[in-house]
Amino acid sequence: MDTTRIEQALESGILKMVSNGDVFKINYNDKVDFSKELHSAYKKINYEKVFEKVTSLLEEKLAEKIVNKIVTEMGTDMKKLMCNPTTRDDFKFFLRQGVEKILSQAEKV
Repeated sequence: MDTTRIEQALESGILKMVSNGDVFKINYNDKVDFSKELHSAYKKINYEKVFEKVTSLLEEKLAEKIVNKIVTEMGTDMKKLMCNPTTRDDFKFFLRQGVEKILSQAEKV
């Protein structure tokens, strides 16, 4: 299908609207009634697909909320642990050991 004529008509129409300052004006008398098409589309809705989509979205949101709660609780627990100087020093010691082990493994490669 050759769209040249359509493109030219659109271009000239847009240029005319811009030159007249009518770009943001909406002429409500030129509305097209799509009620039949919308009614037909509404009848064709597959509610099983809608239900699957809603279920999927709810599962994602629920998982996100659970993860956020766990992360918040872990952060609170870590703050409580790190307030105790002895626990904080022990934690640093174990972290240092882990980092040293990783570095020694990396040097072997």
